[in-house]
Amino acid sequence: MNTQYTLVATSIVLISTAGFGAELETFTEPYHRVAVPAPESGVIAEILVKEGDLVEKKQLLAKLDDSVLEAAMSVASAAKDATGAVESAQADIEMREQTLNGYRELKGGGNASHRELQRAENELVQSISRLLTVREDLEIRRLEFERVRTQLERRQIESPIDGIVVAIDREVGEYVSPSDPVVLHVVHLKALKAVFSVPSQAAASLRTGTTVPLVVGGKETVSATIEFVSPLADPESNSVRVKLRLPNTELKLQGGVVCRWNIDAVTTTTPSSTPPPTKTEQPAQLRTTELDTDSSVVR
Repeated sequence: MNTQYTLVATSIVLISTAGFGAELETFTEPYHRVAVPAPESGVIAEILVKEGDLVEKKQLLAKLDDSVLEAAMSVASAAKDATGAVESAQADIEMREQTLNGYRELKGGGNASHRELQRAENELVQSISRLLTVREDLEIRRLEFERVRTQLERRQIESPIDGIVVAIDREVGEYVSPSDPVVLHVVHLKALKAVFSVPSQAAASLRTGTTVPLVVGGKETVSATIEFVSPLADPESNSVRVKLRLPNTELKLQGGVVCRWNIDAVTTTTPSSTPPPTKTEQPAQLRTTELDTDSSVVR
């Protein structure tokens, strides 16, 4: 009876410490998926791409109506480049300098009073101040021009990444509001990602930077790199989130297809910090179980 009970207890321990569960399954995803918004509200004037187009970062995708800002830009540009006020102020300064020099010569000969000389000096200072004011006004006009130009740039919708246009949510003539600004969607497919929920015990042996084989679409084996192993476990499922990166420079792989990972193949090849038991020595866990079981039988 002792022998039978011991065998039963030992099999329970072996089952509980067996493999982590064959294959894990998830779906491939674009490495980046961006819902591209309009920076400002307005009416869509032009859409320059279609679904399936390859686009580059900063490429112009669509434009909002900017007719009012274009008119404001013309006015601001003309005001910024106006030089008449500056030339007039400089000419006035030259005239005041000549007048002041004339009074100085006259005063030296006793033909001008000190008050007349002082008045000429004050008029020159006022002329210099007017030139400074004109230049400050020009700087303000330049800044106004830059502000309008920035507003015009914000009427353009550019791609934030290199990728493919996969969806266009708006049509020309539609109004884009701040509460719903998304115009189109761009995905980066030259790399894919796969996110698995890995049992906590198996995840403990995983390391970022490790290359593992994944089966994508049920047939093609791809080498993927572990990019992230979450330090937090889900208490409900006792699993850890693990993200892998799949290279896809030739765009042969699709996003959204089944992806399988044989986690046992990884964990069994990962070096363990605990040396294996010798042939003549049973694992401590088994020996403890047997002793506890036998003692319970004796009692």
